[in-house]
Parts: sequence; structure tokens; C-alpha cells
Amino acid sequence: MRTPKNETEKRQYPRIEKLYLVSYVNEIDGRQISPVSMGRTLNISQNGVGVEVYQHIEKNSIMQMEIAIENADFSVRGRVVRVHEVDEKVFVLGIQFDGIHPELTGRDSPHRAVQ
Repeated sequence: MRTPKNETEKRQYPRIEKLYLVSYVNEIDGRQISPVSMGRTLNISQNGVGVEVYQHIEKNSIMQMEIAIENADFSVRGRVVRVHEVDEKVFVLGIQFDGIHPELTGRDSPHRAVQ
């Protein structure tokens, strides 16, 4: 989602439009709801990510994710804050991370791979 040129970016951590592969597990109340599944990022920032997935995910559920960025994998956890149904098989999720992850955008921190 691009910000029109005449609008000012209001987010503390602006989103960068990037496509990266994501593997994830969805949890509700500490129970795993989905098997390990795949999706892709649409945009990413230090405190959240927009992800396209191919199954319905409930708002407020927890996502455990591995995001493949260049030659490194990053493990992050976040809460689904928005769900947009594109069609019956494609959903766009807005996920807010549990913490700040500057390494995901290459700003203020070197890349650190997950072992």
C-alpha cells in the first residue's frame, strides 16, 4: 500500500514494500490452529508486516513467523490486527509484532540470522 505523494507518512516506523516468503503457524489462546503454512509479505516495517495468505486467519490471533529476507531467516511473533478478504482464497493480514525489529528493514541494526 503506497502513500500518495501529497500525504505525509504518519507511522512511527514506515512500511517498505517488499516481497519475502513467510512460513507461519497461527495460534488462538495458546493452541496451534493451522499447520505450518506459507505466505508472502506485501510490506514490512520494524513493528509490523502486511502478509498475503491463502486461508482465513482470525483477527487478534497470534502468528509465529519465519521471514526469509535475502540470505537470512528471522523469527518473529505478532498479533493479527487487520484481516482483509481479497477473495474466498486470498487474505491480506496486518500483523503487529510483539516488539521492534529494526533488522527486518535493514535500519539501525545488522541482519542477524536465526539458527
